[in-house]
Amino acid sequence: MKTYLLILLLIPAVLMDAADPVPANREMASVEQFLSLSDADLDQLQQVIIRIRAMTPEQRAALRKEISQYRELPGAQRDQLRMGWGWMPREIQDGWREMMQHATPERRTAIQQELQALGPEEKAARRRQLVEEYLKTKPARP
Repeated sequence: MKTYLLILLLIPAVLMDAADPVPANREMASVEQFLSLSDADLDQLQQVIIRIRAMTPEQRAALRKEISQYRELPGAQRDQLRMGWGWMPREIQDGWREMMQHATPERRTAIQQELQALGPEEKAARRRQLVEEYLKTKPARP
């Protein structure tokens, strides 16, 4: 469900403006927004629409609730979620950066490929596991 939330953030705000009384104006604004998107962004948007259509009314209501809760978060927490770190502590984020900077190009590529094959929750857990392993083996600073 969190994946849907993050992907929905890519949809232009103009699409969510239900207060617009003139559907033609909304449609025109939407088309203008779509024209500025890359093919990859349009493909991603199409996948989101497919997923939304496949949702039950209960799933849609749950997603609306998640979006509402997300909008109520302070900006820094929203930024952290958008960057894919969720609620991970700062030391894990810093450890990740340090680990990736010290890794060989081959190791970085292997890690990225491994993570790309995982779902959002598994990816976050694996990322944390990799950092914790790195931090255990890292020599202590004097």
